[in-house]
Amino acid sequence: MPSYKMPCLALALAVAASHPAVAENSSIDLKLFGKHEIEGGLSTCHLAFWQSNKDPETDKYAYLIYMPFDQDGVPLQAVVEIGTEKIALTESARGDFDPPSRLGYRLFSSIDHETHMLVRIEEAVVTGSLQTVGKATVTVVRQDLPPFVAGAKGVIGCPGTSAPETAAAIPSEPVSDEGAAAGGPSPYTGPVGLPLAPPVLLASTSEVPDAVRREIATYAPDQCSEPETLAYPGQRYAVNDNFTLWEVPCFLGAYQGTSIFAITQNPPADWATMLSLPNPPALEGENNAQMMNPEVFAEKGLFISTSLARGEGDCGTYQVFRLMDAPGETLEFQLMEYREKVNCDGVQSEPSEWPLQFQPGE
Repeated sequence: MPSYKMPCLALALAVAASHPAVAENSSIDLKLFGKHEIEGGLSTCHLAFWQSNKDPETDKYAYLIYMPFDQDGVPLQAVVEIGTEKIALTESARGDFDPPSRLGYRLFSSIDHETHMLVRIEEAVVTGSLQTVGKATVTVVRQDLPPFVAGAKGVIGCPGTSAPETAAAIPSEPVSDEGAAAGGPSPYTGPVGLPLAPPVLLASTSEVPDAVRREIATYAPDQCSEPETLAYPGQRYAVNDNFTLWEVPCFLGAYQGTSIFAITQNPPADWATMLSLPNPPALEGENNAQMMNPEVFAEKGLFISTSLARGEGDCGTYQVFRLMDAPGETLEFQLMEYREKVNCDGVQSEPSEWPLQFQPGE
């Protein structure tokens, strides 16, 4: 099964001799920095990503982003360097749920929402409390500027005194790029939906069709921000020659985010339909439009929504949907699994293992 990469959104990388910018001719003047520039030095446990052709142990300047953890393992503010400025970022959303996290997306944002960094983890190895990332893509976004993209490697956890390369050599739990974005392994093993083409990250909010904006404003005005205020523009999936599926990110909080999905013609014209998320029969109330912390398994047409009741991630709801044809030459989400853990007991487990509340009959 092939691996799919994020589309190229920036100019090629270039490396200068001293304290180099990562790219030439880019409006985002992202700088590499070294361990000697990190206040207090590297913490015992931290998140760090460096440029893929650099080695933070031997190169004076290598890091793209660094985020320390405190003694309780709570992440503190991350830091990046753009131009002559050190910018503090906070992790605002992620697209995975494994403790420790593995493949997926992590979004970091500045307090003024002027700077955003999206990290896509594509290959990783987990050894004890350390996740060693062998392949990642870092995308930096600032308003009215072209996005900047760099290949990266990194670590998340507690490397101790070992170099990242040493930890990476321990093949205890290899993970490939066949994750959510590529439509790979999913904890759900039931019937699948309509296959989708690989996701295409939108370069600008202007690519969100007017018909989709109108649909959201009409039917879910209280569930989604205006696209101009979002941390990143979203992405689209080709369903077939007739339909395109659009993912519009809505809200981002400290530990989870939401998206709304809509379909248009392919290519889009003056028509759009926002897709609602059906509830299980026993759950009263109107269907929701927001998918919480969405994971998209494109090749299988599967969508997983995990709503955490609190930051510890020990309770909440877990839903699996599939995309299917619907009457009237349109598409719809079908609920395939609904799980809920009500007791927030401090015991973390995989959301896919929470108590099953609903599954459609054969």
